[in-house]
Amino acid sequence: PRVAAGRGGPGAMRAWRAILRLCGGLASALLVLSGFIGIFTDFLRALANGWFFCAAHFFAECTLLMVAGCACVMAEIRPHQIVSENAPYLNKDMGRAVFYAMAGMYVIGRKVDDQSGRREGVQSWFDLFVGFYVLSIAGVGMSFAWKLSGLPPALSEPALAREMHAPTQPPNIGQIDAAQ
Repeated sequence: PRVAAGRGGPGAMRAWRAILRLCGGLASALLVLSGFIGIFTDFLRALANGWFFCAAHFFAECTLLMVAGCACVMAEIRPHQIVSENAPYLNKDMGRAVFYAMAGMYVIGRKVDDQSGRREGVQSWFDLFVGFYVLSIAGVGMSFAWKLSGLPPALSEPALAREMHAPTQPPNIGQIDAAQ
């Protein structure tokens, strides 16, 4: 008896992996958006008020969110050589899941009042939404990574295995040899 692809067969696992990667791409894009919004609401406000040390802190925070989000987008959509060299943990399911867990926890607590612990302002509630979404992607990603941890790398990360073993440049077809 054959197992239909939509009822738990290998095709179903690939479909869930694709959905998880798309959701992870959205989580990464939301991290970039959160950093971009922070540039305008935090960094420029602090800079305009002359709070240069606070402005430097906000600039570093927002830049880190945007760069990390862009790296995760590239890791989710199509693994890139720059990401593989500088953040190899993003090429593995568990590495991305742990990163999403840390980023989600960070973003959730980003704009909370230190004295009362309350949220004030639209950016604070947006960060809460982004943080919960990123944490949920982290939880699902960790469960998939744990479930697939016993498989060989070619089966647990089929897209990555294909791209890692593919030629980096197309063959020289149609080029004129300089020696002729």
